[in-house]
Amino acid sequence: IMIRVFGNRNFFFLFLGRIFTNVADSIYYVAAMWIVYELGGSAFYTGLAGFLVLIPQALQFLTGPIIDRISIRKILTISQVLQAILIVSIPTAYWLELLSISFVLIVMPIISLLNQFVYPATNAIIPVIIPKNQYTKGNALMSIAYQGVDMVFNAISGILISIYGAVTLFWTDSFIFFLAALMFWKLTIPDSKHRENTPHKFSIKKEANKYFEDLKMGFKLVIHSPIVTMFGENIIANFALGMMMAILPVYADYRGGAAMYGFFLASFSCGMLVGSFLATLAEKAPLGKVTMISFAFGACSWILSAMIGINSISILLFGIS
Repeated sequence: IMIRVFGNRNFFFLFLGRIFTNVADSIYYVAAMWIVYELGGSAFYTGLAGFLVLIPQALQFLTGPIIDRISIRKILTISQVLQAILIVSIPTAYWLELLSISFVLIVMPIISLLNQFVYPATNAIIPVIIPKNQYTKGNALMSIAYQGVDMVFNAISGILISIYGAVTLFWTDSFIFFLAALMFWKLTIPDSKHRENTPHKFSIKKEANKYFEDLKMGFKLVIHSPIVTMFGENIIANFALGMMMAILPVYADYRGGAAMYGFFLASFSCGMLVGSFLATLAEKAPLGKVTMISFAFGACSWILSAMIGINSISILLFGIS
């Protein structure tokens, strides 16, 4: 099945595009957070940067109806090109001696906003370009591309920053975003399977009304589903994770510098990837018990990671958490 999936021309270019955009995202996030820490010199600025990056993620649900109405190929391509241009602006400002923490803090949420169209769009296009019996395999491969690339390139980025500096990496990062745009541009979506090629008279009022109707329908589906019962614990967990990501550059610097920052992020991504695979082993167990045990065990691992002075063990426990 895997051979058949990669034998699909559209999926092959989608997969490559997702690989390139994930590589670029990893490099950008590590480099940007580290340069914010270097320019600001305190956890306040890294926390602010993390907050500004997360705001667009919280609004990702607003992008769904838009993706349904615009060419996915164009969304993916244009978003990558715009990110490449924005990334280049950081080293350019540095060379012109105009780089400031304010400049980086303005660019970061804009890039994050553009990213909110990429992941839903790539997920939406999978059922269009591959047969139904290959959906699971296709989604699994995309998940591996996402978490696996993050795991590897978070570590590599931290090491490269410690060698070459964060500003230098942005040039390479911009080029990778352009490669992602090229892969997405090569996608061909069948006319009968997507509304992007259906001619109709455009009306702002009509499109706006339809957009809010779709949004309202989405809210109704969520509100009347078991997902609502998980909101409280997810809010608390994400609050804790948000604080962790904000202070991680400062903590990593205390532990050894930019390379340690990359290793901690790589451990985090590795834990996410392994946890996703192990979750299938607990699918028949009561969800409440699994959640309580996982949070408790994760909290203990997190505390021990901070208390133990040996970096390798601390990084391992951080990933386990």
